[in-house]
Amino acid sequence: MQRRLLLLSLAAAFLPAAAQVLILHKGDDSLGVYDPGTGRLVAKIPTGAKPHEFTVTPDERLAFVSNYGVDSYTEDRQGGNTLTVIDLAQRRPAGEIALGQYHRPHGIRLGRSGRLYVTCDFPPALAVVDSRRQRLLHAIPVSGKLPHMVAVTADERQAWTADSGSGTVSVVDLRNRRQRGSIAVGGVPMGIALSPDEKTLYVGTRTDNAVVVVDAVTNTVKRRIGVPGQPSRVIVSPDGRWVYVSLIESGEVAIVDASTLLEVRRARVGSHAEGIQLDPEGSTLFVSAQGDNRTVRFRLPSLEVMTVFETAARPDPVYLLRGARR
Repeated sequence: MQRRLLLLSLAAAFLPAAAQVLILHKGDDSLGVYDPGTGRLVAKIPTGAKPHEFTVTPDERLAFVSNYGVDSYTEDRQGGNTLTVIDLAQRRPAGEIALGQYHRPHGIRLGRSGRLYVTCDFPPALAVVDSRRQRLLHAIPVSGKLPHMVAVTADERQAWTADSGSGTVSVVDLRNRRQRGSIAVGGVPMGIALSPDEKTLYVGTRTDNAVVVVDAVTNTVKRRIGVPGQPSRVIVSPDGRWVYVSLIESGEVAIVDASTLLEVRRARVGSHAEGIQLDPEGSTLFVSAQGDNRTVRFRLPSLEVMTVFETAARPDPVYLLRGARR
C-alpha cells in the first residue's frame, strides 16, 4: 500500500496540476477524461459509433474523433462516415463532420495548416478535412486496401498510409493530390510513425511480427526488425533515439533502440495492448490494454508502472491534455 501511494505521488510530480488524460473508449462510444495521478475517471463525452482514433488542436480546445462504425478492420460492413467534434473545455460534443461516400474513417492527423488527414477503408482513400470550417475538402484515392494509420510530414507535402489489407504503405503527394508510390512491407501493417528528422518511417506489421524500417526520402525498405507479439502501434521518442511498439497479441510494450535497431526492453500491459502515446517530454509512456479495460502509464526508460487507469470498454488511443493554454 505504501509503495502504491509513493508511486502515485511520484506520478503526479511528473505532470502539471492542470493536466488530464484523454482516453478513447472504442466499446463505449465515448471519450474519457481521467486524472493522471490517480487514474480516476473525471468525465465521459459521447462520440459516434465505434470511435477508433482522435486528434487534438494545439490550443487543446477541440478534439476530432473518427467514428469507424464497426469493431474490426476484418469486417465487411460499410461502417461510419463521420468525425465527431468535441469541445474539450465544455466537455461535450460540438458538431459532426460528414465524409460523404468515404466510410470507416480510422487514422487521423492534424497538420499545422488546420487540415485533418483521415484514412478511410471504403473506398480506400486519404480524406482531407478543413478542421476550422469543419467540412470535407477532398479525398485522395490510394491503391492499398484498408488504409489504417497515417503519418504526415510537418510541411504537409507528403503522407504515408499503412494499408492493413494489402501489406503495403501508400506514398501520397498531398500538394498534387495523388498517390506517388507504394512500398511492399508485408504482413498486416497497422502502426506507422515518422522519425523527428523525417528521414525514417517505422511500420508495425502485425502478422509478420516485425517493425519495418523505411527510408522516408527514397521510400524504400531498409531493414526488418523482428519484434514478436504482433506489433500494432508505433511511436518515436522526441529525440528520435527510441521506438516504442505496442504488441496486441502478447499484451506487451517493447522498446527498440533506433541506432542499433535492436529490442532492448519490454513489459506487460494487458490483453490486446494497442493504443500508445508519449508525454511531450518523452519521460512517460501510456499504453492501452483493450481486453482488460485499462490503460497503463509507464516511467521511461525503466518501464516501471506509474499509474493504472481502469477504463470503460476497449480503451485505445490516449492523449495527455496539458491544460497550459486554457
